[in-house]
Amino acid sequence: MAAAQSKASDGTTSERRWLPRGTLGLRGLLSPLNVGAVACLVFIWWFTLHQLTKEHDRLIRDAEARTEVEAQAFGEYSLGSTRRVSEFLLDLRASWLAGREVFEQVIRERQEVVRDLTFQVSVIDENGMLLYSSIGPVTERVDLSQREHFRVHKESGGHDALFISDPVQGKVSKKWSIQFTRPILKAGRFAGVVVVSVSPEQFAGFANTLTVGKNGVATIIKDSGLIIARVPDPAVGMEKPPRKRQFNEPGAPETGSYRVVSGTDGVERIIGYHHVPEIGLYFLVGESVASVLEPFETYRHTAVVGGIASTLLIALLYLTLRRQMAERKRHLEEMRMASLVYASSSEAMMVTTLDGEVVDVNPAFTITTGYGAQEFKGQPSDAIRSECNERAVVDAMRTAVADKGTWSGEYLIRRKDGSEFPALLTIDTFAGSALGEPRRVALIHDMTEKKRAEEVIWRQANFDTLTDLPNRHLFYERLRQEIARARQAHTQVALLFIDLDRFKEVNDTLGHDQGDILLKEIARRISAIVRGTDTVARLGGDEFTIILPDLSDAGAAAPIIRSLLARIATPLQLGQESVEVSASIGLALYPRDADSAESLLVRADQAMFAAKSAGRNQWAVFTPALQRAEQERLRITSDLRVALQQNQLAVHYQPIVDMHTGKVRKAEALIRWTHPARGEIDPADFIPVAEDSGLIVEIGKWVLNEALDQLMHWHATLDDTLQVSVNKSPVEFRANATGDTSWPKVVMRRGIPPHSLVVEITEGSLMADNADVVEHLNDFHRAGIDIALDDFGTGYSSLSYLKRFDIDCIKIDQSFVRSLADNPKDIALCSAIVSMAHALRIKVIAEGIETEEQRAILVAAGCDYGQGHLFCPPVPPAAFEAFVVERQLAET
Repeated sequence: MAAAQSKASDGTTSERRWLPRGTLGLRGLLSPLNVGAVACLVFIWWFTLHQLTKEHDRLIRDAEARTEVEAQAFGEYSLGSTRRVSEFLLDLRASWLAGREVFEQVIRERQEVVRDLTFQVSVIDENGMLLYSSIGPVTERVDLSQREHFRVHKESGGHDALFISDPVQGKVSKKWSIQFTRPILKAGRFAGVVVVSVSPEQFAGFANTLTVGKNGVATIIKDSGLIIARVPDPAVGMEKPPRKRQFNEPGAPETGSYRVVSGTDGVERIIGYHHVPEIGLYFLVGESVASVLEPFETYRHTAVVGGIASTLLIALLYLTLRRQMAERKRHLEEMRMASLVYASSSEAMMVTTLDGEVVDVNPAFTITTGYGAQEFKGQPSDAIRSECNERAVVDAMRTAVADKGTWSGEYLIRRKDGSEFPALLTIDTFAGSALGEPRRVALIHDMTEKKRAEEVIWRQANFDTLTDLPNRHLFYERLRQEIARARQAHTQVALLFIDLDRFKEVNDTLGHDQGDILLKEIARRISAIVRGTDTVARLGGDEFTIILPDLSDAGAAAPIIRSLLARIATPLQLGQESVEVSASIGLALYPRDADSAESLLVRADQAMFAAKSAGRNQWAVFTPALQRAEQERLRITSDLRVALQQNQLAVHYQPIVDMHTGKVRKAEALIRWTHPARGEIDPADFIPVAEDSGLIVEIGKWVLNEALDQLMHWHATLDDTLQVSVNKSPVEFRANATGDTSWPKVVMRRGIPPHSLVVEITEGSLMADNADVVEHLNDFHRAGIDIALDDFGTGYSSLSYLKRFDIDCIKIDQSFVRSLADNPKDIALCSAIVSMAHALRIKVIAEGIETEEQRAILVAAGCDYGQGHLFCPPVPPAAFEAFVVERQLAET
């Protein structure tokens, strides 16, 4: 039996000896403790890698969202700038049609509309020739007919739209610029283009306020794919041909982002873009991936250190658990919770049960909300929910968390001190396992700074920085809203257009700082008078508007307007000076006067100009007569410009005879206009319009050249001592022609004796008494050109002019000559004028002589020359020659 047992024992030993040696080791490796430890290690490193990936993706997503927001801000700001330029173009076009003087005044007075952009204004006629450039006089023919913006408007068939060109190099300025253009339309037909040129770096200047980090870029690209502006390196890519990109492929969303390696500098960037179809531009903001992921390196180091620390902790727990199996679950749960809280230390984080009871929070949570970890544990998560959250948002969050276990959205959080802040709240649910119970993790990202930045951007786009009143953009928005309400309620809206009188004088005399103080005080006075439902806005410069809704008629606005006039005219102390300014106010009503915001503003502006023309410190209501007068003035301006081009103008000459010998000594050049449809137009009807529009400068040059051509012919055929007098308007003095275009240079270039030309000026030219007028008169005298003072005796200061200026000849106004035979006082006055002039060695010409009796009285008074229908009316050159020849024959 012992032998048998021994055999059995040997068999068992033998059986164990024949088992695979790795079998026992495999069983040990797969023990619950080892499997649990390995699983825990796998989980820790999986979780670490997961958090690293999540943090990496979060940084990328944040960069994508951030660049999209900044691209939208870039686009909205640039859209606002473009609208201001577009409105500026509308003002320029209207003022151009009103006349060059008004046009230039608008450029000077309304440049505040686009004061954050350095610009150049140009005007192109319907043939593509440059008519006007704000950088200087157009002295050469500049053909712009092949420019894209000219061809687009010319081929549009009278369509009125803003056009933004590719970057072009100006033929005059030689600088790269983006052309903002609108067509000039007359009766719906194309008549030219008005252009505002803005440098690409100025147009993209808002990008300098963006936080794009190192190697960041901001770019403006047209729908065609052509780059028109870039920050930094404005010229990079501008001359490259257009190409397709991800954002302008068919079906691409209006706003989005993508990741790309730049072909220009090899930098990989996250590009956020925003398309603004209204102006056909894409706005791109790019941040380099390296810059975006800089925080990730620190986070990765921290996470790896945490993973290593966790691994060491697992190893320690593994050794300890062999002796203390009872504490294994508690230690593993603490490790898991420590890992969860630790993993997201850069953002406020809260861990809760599925029922919403707070299990733990991280240090960032305490910094953000003010609640410490110990005092907040066990509290419901709703303890930090603001009561101001909309019920629909709270319900949507709870439903999503219950159904999907996750939710993300904007949420108001209440701090311990009761203050609140907007946050991006992200909730995720982690399922339970052998390591612990299910938990929810809430990530809270404070959006206070982002909201503040958005508020700043909105305010800058809608309010005037000086007066804090709504600017032109917000004014139009509110006016359109009030018009829409009035249309629905069948009520009226009044619009007041206020322009300060003498503000430029205050600005030039006391300086722009005092001018700004004055504007802020005027804004305060206006705001103090209007009703709570009214809107006061500053359009720019010294122009203000007031929207008065719910009015019964124009008379209902009268008390407000009278109060405004009185309040604005109250003296204001600026430093040591007491300043008084008044205002001219125009009123227009919707729907009586206009059916749109833009038209209503134009009508109120026209009424304001009527008030200013009536003497200032007044107000006027828009009437159809004002519009008809403006339309007539514009028609005359347009027809007059055509008349210059189609040779409808002519120069007639009225002889000026020697009162003692009867010989023709001089001739006055007088312009005449024969309109093809309206016949002869009185100079009194079109000369003032020509002066207002600035066309008088071009007309004056033409008359001068015509008169000099005729004078050269008469010197050769009639009398080489004959003089021709040409009238020079006050506007021509202000135009300040110099160099080869000045009258003395023109006379010298023709080779005509300078004494043969007489420049007739009015008292209005001398009343300005500025350096330009004095310099012009000195130039005439130095060149040997005679100066005649026309309409002498009608101005209160004519005698002082004779003393201060070198006048060669004065012309007695025909109002005195006409009543010589009936009024002894006029005889005495004419005699006194002649005696005074001769004492000063000045010749005298009497105008408007119609009878022999008038001539005899003037001869007796010693008058040197006579002019009038008694001798000959203004006649064409051929008739003038015949008259001179007849006089010569009579003398022989």
